Amino acid sequence: MSDAYGYQVRRLETRTGEVESELHSLQSKLGQVEDVDYELGDIRGDVRRIEDDLSTIRNELTELDDDVRGHIQGTDQALQRLTGRIQALEAHLLAAGGAPRADLDTIDPEWMELARTADHGWHVRSGLLPKHQRQAHRLSIRHYEQALEERDEHRDKVVEAAGILASQPRTSREFKQAVMDFGMSRPLAERHDQRAQKLAGPAQAAQAALAQDDSQRQAKASLIEQGEKAERKLNRLLRGRLADAIRDRALLPMWFVTVLGPVPPAHKTQEWMDHATEVLAYRVTYGVTDQAVALGAAPDEYVPRRTEWHRELSKSLRRW
Repeated sequence: MSDAYGYQVRRLETRTGEVESELHSLQSKLGQVEDVDYELGDIRGDVRRIEDDLSTIRNELTELDDDVRGHIQGTDQALQRLTGRIQALEAHLLAAGGAPRADLDTIDPEWMELARTADHGWHVRSGLLPKHQRQAHRLSIRHYEQALEERDEHRDKVVEAAGILASQPRTSREFKQAVMDFGMSRPLAERHDQRAQKLAGPAQAAQAALAQDDSQRQAKASLIEQGEKAERKLNRLLRGRLADAIRDRALLPMWFVTVLGPVPPAHKTQEWMDHATEVLAYRVTYGVTDQAVALGAAPDEYVPRRTEWHRELSKSLRRW
């Protein structure tokens, strides 16, 4: 009895030693974890300090960017004022030197007729469907046709499968495959049929719109062509007059100089000539005679071509 008791005591002592050893190991690991947690705390603090520094830098950059933009805007305005003064001085010098004055406002009756023909052609063309709308109609028709094609394809599979089911033994491989094909193709055929029915109305409307537009294009093709020819001829004549004035070093009107300058720029000369010609065409088309403002006042009410043209030219002239 005593020996058994002693054996149990020794086992407990041994187990206690093992537990104490494990406890010591856990305490050591816990200390390491606490050290790591402390280090993580330091790292988190460093990260927060870096984030604060970055925020401060961003704010400083934003303030600097605002200052730079303000300086650039102020410089640009000063440059515009200086350019205006230089242009005015050039005009006075040219006038004092006896330079001829360019006449860009006297328009031949033939040119006015060309402008009217071009304007009429534009209005006729604007009544037709634009390219993107015709493409949208074609896409609507194509979606309907695709739905029909897919429906018919699955219907053919259903009919083929039904024929096999009616003629082949139930135990045959063909019969089993036909059962699968029939089960898959029938709901697909119904689904595409329903889709085609939904698309039929929009497709018919699109087809009718395209047919009507094609008919109008054919009927009005001559007027549109005449307008385009008149526009090209008018632009050629106006461009020639402007080129002659520049060649002769003529003094350009003030309304011209204020938006395009007294001479073409050394760079983008072709683009400058295109814009100048468009301004002349606008003035001819709408009888603008304002000697200070190139395009005159914008229309009080929306006039399809004139309002849009005035807006586009005003935007493009800001570049010069």
